[in-house]
Amino acid sequence: MPAAPIRRSILPALLCGAALGPVPAMAGDIVTTTGKHFDCAATLTGEIAAGDLDKIRALDTRSFASGTRPLCLDSSGGSFSEAIRIADHLYDRGIPTAVDDGAACLNSCAFAFLGGSTPGTGREPEPNKSLHLNAELGFGSLARVLDASQYADGEALTAMDAALKSASEITARMDKFQMSAGFAAQVMALQDSDILYVDRVDEARALGLRLEGFEAPSSLGDQMVTRACIRENADFDPETSRPDQSVYDHRVLRESGASAHRKATYLVEAIVDGVPSWIGCQVELTSAAATTDDPAASIKLRMSKDWTTGGNPRLREVHVKLVAEEWRAFPFRDFWKLIPEDQTLQEARKMAAADASASIIVDAVGDLPRTTPGTEALMDLRFDDRQEIQNRLTLLGFDTRGADGIFGPGSRQAIRDWQASNGFDETSFLDAAQRDVLVRQSEVQYSDFLEEKRREEAEQQRVQNAPAPVFNRPVNQAPAPAPEPQGQRVRVCQRTIFGELVNCRIEFR
Repeated sequence: MPAAPIRRSILPALLCGAALGPVPAMAGDIVTTTGKHFDCAATLTGEIAAGDLDKIRALDTRSFASGTRPLCLDSSGGSFSEAIRIADHLYDRGIPTAVDDGAACLNSCAFAFLGGSTPGTGREPEPNKSLHLNAELGFGSLARVLDASQYADGEALTAMDAALKSASEITARMDKFQMSAGFAAQVMALQDSDILYVDRVDEARALGLRLEGFEAPSSLGDQMVTRACIRENADFDPETSRPDQSVYDHRVLRESGASAHRKATYLVEAIVDGVPSWIGCQVELTSAAATTDDPAASIKLRMSKDWTTGGNPRLREVHVKLVAEEWRAFPFRDFWKLIPEDQTLQEARKMAAADASASIIVDAVGDLPRTTPGTEALMDLRFDDRQEIQNRLTLLGFDTRGADGIFGPGSRQAIRDWQASNGFDETSFLDAAQRDVLVRQSEVQYSDFLEEKRREEAEQQRVQNAPAPVFNRPVNQAPAPAPEPQGQRVRVCQRTIFGELVNCRIEFR
């Protein structure tokens, strides 16, 4: 029988005891010089091969400073089995890992990198893996093809058994290495010379990585302000809000003056349990001198408690809410926590680079924008929606002159009058925030209106479906006398054969 090619499943290939790629003749080297960005206790360079773990074990454990100085990695790969042993050692000993500025950690090196940790407060270490924005971290193809003709009898099966055993070992490490099932599936789908680079923020977070290498910007961009504030109150994040807590409006309000690029006020509104709630957040860039604990400039922010209002709050009202709050500093070494999930690392570098947002045109902003036909059109009101608004306005005393589902002059005047009574700009056009206020104000009246309408419809339906009336004679009542026959009285008799008249009677004809 001709030898058939045997393809391993990708997961067993992941853990094949052989190296990923040709195994070099020389093992990697340990360099003890400090890195460019990280304070590396040592750096593993070159191809990973058997014996590298012994070199790491030979290092003075005190050089890792109780998990505060990392083992940096700069390798294109090598022995996968040795890389897994290195990862286990790093995790068990609480030794963090890092890929420094300009370095690359590829193929099997990426798995060794995933073992980085710090001694935890409990029994288990806590993952601690840092990646510089200018570094490369990539997972290579794990698929392999075994040709049965290249092996003696039974050797192919032995290789497969070894691969399956390795697969079970790596599966047990998935949680420890923080490799999600989704990311693992992408790695296992690679073929030939493909490499899956970690180049997105969501991928880095899925692996539990800490991103570093951001430069402190010289000005605040709107996105930076937004992410900084939302981080302090995730309930107001439009990307993660619940169906019963929809965030539908958020704006950055900039102040006039020379410091406008370095200070901004953020305002967001969310519907919480059916009630509009606002929060204010103020962000300011600081330029304090670098220290050991704070190596870069930082931002500081303060956030108000949420409050309700009858309409869009003015900038002054937001500032009043913020005065009572304390400022909190946020170092730029932790800036990666503010970056949106869908950002690539390249975009993150641009967003955090110096003067990245200096070109933003900053105008003094006082009140929030007025409602317009455009804000009303965004609500995509249907006939029933408009009819409901008309009924609610009328119930509150603002007569729309009918509820026909069409916003004519009467409805526009009623909306304008209602806006005036609530302190809104009198534009006669609504937006989502004002509609929510109207619904909240008329909740009781509209509920009663619907109940009354329901009762009326039920009564009409009952009358329409009622059977015709049937009148029956009461029990034990004597029947009414027969009506007197009407017509001409005629005497009717029978005549015998002798000519006599017999059996005579009177009939009416």
